[in-house]
Amino acid sequence: MRALLVVAITLVVPERMAAASCVEEATALREHLTAESRDARIWNTLWAIGFGVAAAGQATLVLTETKPIGTYDTDFEEQMYVGTVKASLGLAVRLVLPLRIKVPASDGDPCVEVITLRDAVTEAGRRERRSVWFTLIGGTAVNVAGAILLWQRRNLETGALSFATGVPVGPLSAYTQPRKSWKLWRERRATWIVGVGGVAGDPRSLWIAGEF
Repeated sequence: MRALLVVAITLVVPERMAAASCVEEATALREHLTAESRDARIWNTLWAIGFGVAAAGQATLVLTETKPIGTYDTDFEEQMYVGTVKASLGLAVRLVLPLRIKVPASDGDPCVEVITLRDAVTEAGRRERRSVWFTLIGGTAVNVAGAILLWQRRNLETGALSFATGVPVGPLSAYTQPRKSWKLWRERRATWIVGVGGVAGDPRSLWIAGEF
């Protein structure tokens, strides 16, 4: 009887501990993804509105031939044209290629769900990383192109002014976007690639995986 009792405890206790650990991690990851998904929607919406207002405002200044400070001239007019195009491109990106963080549906087995949620965090981290670099590089490229165009069509001062007023937008947009999944993925990637227990509900299993 004692031998049987020891065997039963050996098998049951780790299984319960693993199940509890799976539930805890699954809950934490789901809460993380839910918050990131909400923050991504807010970020997309606010920047879409900002770009839309900027495009409409600059177009209005051209149509009404208005310059808030100083005299309206051709240099300012073409600068506003370029600014309208840049803001319109920013709006289009936020509408066509928004940052979306997916939250997987709940699964009956918490240990299986943990694997699905880890994959979702990995995908979210990659999406956030791509979005940051695309925003930084794309925004800078658009501003450089606009500055060169104005330099060639008007003068260096007009091109430099357009670049100086537009180039901070890219970094500001990139660094205000949600990036917690990217950080979490970087921090836990090694422990997620090689792990022990909790696979398919079997706490005694060993799994090893790799990224190539």
